[in-house]
Amino acid sequence: MSKELKRFFGYLIVFFFAVGYLIYRYFYLSPVTDFHKEILVALAFAVLSTCAMGIYETIKCQGKYFWTSLRCSLFIPNKETYVSLSYLMRIKLSGSERYFLVKGSKVDQYQPVGGVYKIIGNKDIYKEWEAHPKSDDKNPDDLRFFVKARYIPEIIRWFNSNKNRETGVWREFYEELLETKIVSRKNFKTIRAEFLCSHENILSKQNRFKNEQYHTLIYDIFQIELSPNQFQELKELMAKDTFTTQYAFVTRDEIEKECFDNHKLKIGQHTKFTI
Repeated sequence: MSKELKRFFGYLIVFFFAVGYLIYRYFYLSPVTDFHKEILVALAFAVLSTCAMGIYETIKCQGKYFWTSLRCSLFIPNKETYVSLSYLMRIKLSGSERYFLVKGSKVDQYQPVGGVYKIIGNKDIYKEWEAHPKSDDKNPDDLRFFVKARYIPEIIRWFNSNKNRETGVWREFYEELLETKIVSRKNFKTIRAEFLCSHENILSKQNRFKNEQYHTLIYDIFQIELSPNQFQELKELMAKDTFTTQYAFVTRDEIEKECFDNHKLKIGQHTKFTI
């Protein structure tokens, strides 16, 4: 249990103790001495006020993750949870209103350029959170792993701090578009990526993997701001072929339907987050 939750329960216990005393004082205690009237009652109200403020501040500090923390600590602490912390790139050709996708390397579908973040530095998630990688994972630095649910609040706080992890998008862009020669190194020496938002799916019921009971997925969404030369190259690429075995230019409607080419080709469900 986190320090914040321990503090919350500490405030809660003292709060109810003070309420219990006041109920006893006003409904059961007789006769009432001056000590109770002037000192203990005043003290009880002061404690109630302090605890109420402490409870409020603790919930406020935790923000939208407070109930997640409570759930993970009290109700499902040992449930196996799959965690994936990744980023997706929106590459949109203005004018044509088409989105640029690539063919997935592991799943037979088209999807946005992107992938899971990697750990940087000496962060040891396998020791700190007793994490273990997917059975087919050959990249132990990838932020895609299994943990017990009790670690989820701490993982989210760490991820949002941006410490000891990737924060940029160049690596996956380079691997998926430059190494594959889909785009040229001449025009894509650098890219400008603007962070748009994050999509979170925290502790959803899943059984996709063996022994897994919950999914926790976070996607950071970035907009790639194309330079004139980059825009022109992609425009020419689309004019040459709307889709190939490597890439596709698809419409918003096709993304929402999760397919294109007369329903023959699949678009990854998570692609919707980029529109």
